[in-house]
Amino acid sequence: MKILGICGSPAERGSYALLEKTLDGIDEEVETEILHIADYDLEMCIGCNVCVKGKECKLDDDLEEIVPKLLEADAYIFSVPSYYGSVPGILKNFMDRTRYLKMNDHQLKDKLLGAVATSGLLHGGAQSAIETVYRFGLTNGMIMVGAAGSPTSDANMAIATSQTHDSWQKVQEDELAVEVANNLAQRIVGLLKKFN
Repeated sequence: MKILGICGSPAERGSYALLEKTLDGIDEEVETEILHIADYDLEMCIGCNVCVKGKECKLDDDLEEIVPKLLEADAYIFSVPSYYGSVPGILKNFMDRTRYLKMNDHQLKDKLLGAVATSGLLHGGAQSAIETVYRFGLTNGMIMVGAAGSPTSDANMAIATSQTHDSWQKVQEDELAVEVANNLAQRIVGLLKKFN
């Protein structure tokens, strides 16, 4: 069983640190790996639609290194910062570039998908960023997983913010968000074990 953590931030800062914390508590019988999109050279999707007809991407870049990692993983946890209420362009381009996997008989279907997000400001649009990731998953036939912690005291999405009500913090210091992210990771592990 393998969980691939996908960091959709152009920088190795808050979202990356939150992803590390999310994966930290996963037991050793489940393999984990972090794939940081910014470490790969991905050309922009040019909308040529070759992937619709030919079921492949005609661009020649590092996507060829990423796709095997996507295919071998059983589950994904995306960690994304909110950029103006959505995902950063670098992640959106990655999602666009994987279109040929969908067009070639939904190669990512039935994989488990969870998402955590960061934002600089409270109510900074991170929920919309998570929803964008889940829309990507639904389009690919994946199975969405939520944290499902305490219905009265836990948030339903792991959203870490730099802004507090009276100060600032590193997003990975947002204890509630880290707790919810860990709940999400544990649910994914539990479901993987159940399905296997």
